[in-house]
Amino acid sequence: MSFRIEQKVGKHIYLYEVESYWDKEKKQPRQKRTYLGKKDPESGKLISTQKGYRSLDYGTYYFLNAISKKTDVQLLLRQIFPDTWQEILHCVFFEISEKKPLYLCKGWLECTYHEPPTYLSSQRISELLHEIGRQEKERFNFLKAWARIHQDSEYIVFDITSFSSYAKKLEGLEWGYNRDGEALPQINLGILYGEPSSLPLFYTPYPGSIPDVRTLQNMVEVLEWLELSNALFVLDRGFFSSYNLKRMNERMRFVIPFSFSNKKALELVKKHKRDLGTHTNAFRLNKQLLYCVRDRVQIGEKRYSCYVYLNEKLRAQERERFLSQVLEIEQKLKDPTFVKKEDVETFLSETLRGWKKIFQITEKDGKCIVGRKEKGITDRLLRMGTMILLSNRAMDAKEILYLYRRKDTVEKFFDALTHELERKRLRIHTQETFEGRLFLDFIALILYAWISKVLRREGISKDMSVQELMYELKKIKRIQLGEKKTVITEVSKKQRELFKAFEIEPPNQT
Repeated sequence: MSFRIEQKVGKHIYLYEVESYWDKEKKQPRQKRTYLGKKDPESGKLISTQKGYRSLDYGTYYFLNAISKKTDVQLLLRQIFPDTWQEILHCVFFEISEKKPLYLCKGWLECTYHEPPTYLSSQRISELLHEIGRQEKERFNFLKAWARIHQDSEYIVFDITSFSSYAKKLEGLEWGYNRDGEALPQINLGILYGEPSSLPLFYTPYPGSIPDVRTLQNMVEVLEWLELSNALFVLDRGFFSSYNLKRMNERMRFVIPFSFSNKKALELVKKHKRDLGTHTNAFRLNKQLLYCVRDRVQIGEKRYSCYVYLNEKLRAQERERFLSQVLEIEQKLKDPTFVKKEDVETFLSETLRGWKKIFQITEKDGKCIVGRKEKGITDRLLRMGTMILLSNRAMDAKEILYLYRRKDTVEKFFDALTHELERKRLRIHTQETFEGRLFLDFIALILYAWISKVLRREGISKDMSVQELMYELKKIKRIQLGEKKTVITEVSKKQRELFKAFEIEPPNQT
């Protein structure tokens, strides 16, 4: 753990970095001081002891700082968090730029030019998160103000995601349906998006044990409080059941995968088997070539719009993997040690999920004979590479798939938080620290989503991801020549085109 201290000697104030450590020989805590320089009496800034050449990364900070202004995120943070808004943004910029655990932010700041100079040790970051977590009123004021800016969105998308953790002291961490199939308690996270802005507007955590339908009912009340309407709930596969669909009222417009556990799902694929591969039903989403057929299906007393998708490339991969597994199983079962039926069943249970629909076991003359079930294999092959989305709202097939797939982006973005909860690197063992981290990640998600939107709009996303954009802009350096002379390295043609796409002036090189 390290921190800074000031020491006044005569008319001057000197700054030191103090690092605490445990002295094994003396068996007591000790401190090591490193001299940083004098403090300017007028500006309060550090007068560095480095008189010569110093090069710092500048492009990513300059870019992200401009984005935070264009989106009004910086303005709202300055108004609502006047004492910590700069530290919040520096943590956010680090997360987007590096996609590394937050405790590494200190090292990044030491190599990156930023204003004002900020010292964020691991200890200070933990304190900052705890402080934000205690400011519940301020967090909600920010979220409401941010949502109000985008209340004219065409419609609102609500996405439920979740993550598991080994942490034991988080209030919302409870046992419930685990979407990842892990034997761990989890927290559910609901996120509102505005369309066509594609920006996250609001988030709220839910205990992992709360049924999803009740979550949606509560969110309807939140939408009214935020003065938002036209909500569309994007749900995951684990939510699907006839009972859940029945409980959802007309105010809850939704998109959800149609589970193949319902026999009507396979019937739809069989019905449109020929149509799925025709050129008239083909479209491209990002770089993938897909097919889609629209239909209607009756579930209980209601009829729903359904969208049957086919990915031929994925189907070929899944079929090859499945048939190779079947052939390998059959080869292994030729081993003479498989005599008892119980041994064969145990082997199949451990090797192939849902094997009872693929293989049948008969006993003849004291031997076990394993044969294929043609219908089961045919049905399994038929559904491969396909997905069905169900909705009580008629939408464009490409648009509805795009909205559903964005769930993966949200889940991947919060992966870093999940890992740090498990590793306990930032002492995220209190509810306040967790709430603070969640808020900080949401701010990062806003900027990340805005950058992603521009990359798609300008056609740049085909060749460059957000991370690749960060690496390209990192090439722009700010060089300190002595105490007063500063230069910015040359901005390349490619970098100028990127700044132009985002309507940002390149940094001034003088």
